[in-house]
Amino acid sequence: MGATQVNEFARPFGRRFELKRELKVAEQLALEAGELLRFRQRGDLEIRYKANGEIVTPSDLAANEIICHGLAAAFDDDSICSEEAWAAAMLAKQDRVWIVDPLDSTSNYVQRGDEYCVSIGLAIGGKATLGVVYNPVRNELFSGFLGHGAYCNGVTVRTSSTVSTDRPSWLISSKEWKRGLEHAMTTLTVQPMASMAYKLARVAAGREDAVLSLKQRKPWGTCAGAALVEAAEGRVTALDGQPLVFDCVDLRTFDGLAAAGNGFHGSVLNLACGLRSSTKTPGSA
Repeated sequence: MGATQVNEFARPFGRRFELKRELKVAEQLALEAGELLRFRQRGDLEIRYKANGEIVTPSDLAANEIICHGLAAAFDDDSICSEEAWAAAMLAKQDRVWIVDPLDSTSNYVQRGDEYCVSIGLAIGGKATLGVVYNPVRNELFSGFLGHGAYCNGVTVRTSSTVSTDRPSWLISSKEWKRGLEHAMTTLTVQPMASMAYKLARVAAGREDAVLSLKQRKPWGTCAGAALVEAAEGRVTALDGQPLVFDCVDLRTFDGLAAAGNGFHGSVLNLACGLRSSTKTPGSA
């Protein structure tokens, strides 16, 4: 899909959708998968390793089964692109693609933390359109879609209205923080946090003003949160200012990520540019 088509789709009064059934199904699946994750986290956790060295647990796979089976049963004409089973979705490009991370931040999960989440996004025509992010430990269900608004546990939320760089609050990847950003952002109010989907959901809810990442980002933990930010009247782009395109035709990655309210997004990009010039880009893990 070309950039012109994506930009047309992103216009506030452009293409609109009625996705209440999709939202209800995704919310229910996120709650089911999240309850399984929360229950299993209390017991012994088996850790395995993927070919690329990333960790995975049986809980990842069980949550993936719940979500993908449920989506396939409800929307059999749609593609499903999950972190745990994405190859099949690459074979045929569809207008509607569910992009799933059944357990975003497995590392936080195995450390028995409370920042991991379930992430279920729907991209239509390459645009992150609907998002559901569920943190089962904190019992926070963020959901919404473009033109409908964003919600946390049923209450309407919006991105922060800040436009000043004086006292904004920032969310940063815990791993990126430890790999250099802690030395480059000492004068700012920064909260390191594990899951990208959860960070984006919190920005959508206005709890923090912005999230940025300097590393390459994959679609799984990004699509749902990006949809939530834009449903909450915010903006999400790569660090070059280009829109994020979600189609899963190939394993597309994004050149970093910046998300904030519309009035503050430009300042986030400016800060990211300065950080890149003064620090080494953190690794991809």
